[in-house]
Amino acid sequence: MKKGVKILYELERMRKEIDQYDKSLVEIIEKRLETVLDILKYKQEKGLPIQHPQREHDVIEKTTSYLRNPEFSIEIQELFKEIMRLSRKRQSQVLFPCNIVLIGFMGSGKSTVGKLLAQQLEMEYVDMDHYIQEKLGLTIEQIFETYGEEFFRQHEKETAMELGLLNNTIIVCGGGIILNNENIVNLKRNGKTILLNTEAEEIYNRIKDDKSRPLLKDKMSVDYIDKLLCQRKSLYLDAADIIVDTHDKNIDAICKEIVGTLLRS
Repeated sequence: MKKGVKILYELERMRKEIDQYDKSLVEIIEKRLETVLDILKYKQEKGLPIQHPQREHDVIEKTTSYLRNPEFSIEIQELFKEIMRLSRKRQSQVLFPCNIVLIGFMGSGKSTVGKLLAQQLEMEYVDMDHYIQEKLGLTIEQIFETYGEEFFRQHEKETAMELGLLNNTIIVCGGGIILNNENIVNLKRNGKTILLNTEAEEIYNRIKDDKSRPLLKDKMSVDYIDKLLCQRKSLYLDAADIIVDTHDKNIDAICKEIVGTLLRS
């Protein structure tokens, strides 16, 4: 056998060997994901906590002890981090096939809570205001100043209709989403609305230095925020499937309350 042919033959042999390893990996990962869903079902039946971050940490740490060649420890840990992420994502698709829609006044913590929920549940994340800004190439402040609030509300309405068609997504809404009930109808078609209920003074303390809030331009005060909250209170309450009081709660506690309430509902 010529040298060149021998090299190609040996290369093909090793490639076939890798193909067999890949086949075995697919079979094993498939079985693992099936077992993850079996565990999820069992936890639901027994009323056990769904999330277990420490367990994930322990699994990833344990993987290196199975290695014969420690040279690959970093790669193996990265692989299992991705496997765990995909497992969480598959679980969330089963648990939350609908969207989780966060509503509430500006400064109520919707974006911060939404990002952490998306991370914990491995769900997609969309901030409606950012979505509109990217679509128009303008900040919210610029949109209000150049075209007015009515123009913004029209795009908000179109965006609510569009995002309402998504699945398994965290959707963070602007504070005025409830001003048009059609927005709520569209978002509820495939979503659960979570109201983050926050007091005026707390909102003021969070956003008092934020100059990008057009509705509060030259009116930034506890009294004015309280006035707007009172005007919108009934609309927020009517729109909410679940109400979460954020007072004296950290972000992690708020997220746990949201997930727990959704699982019980």
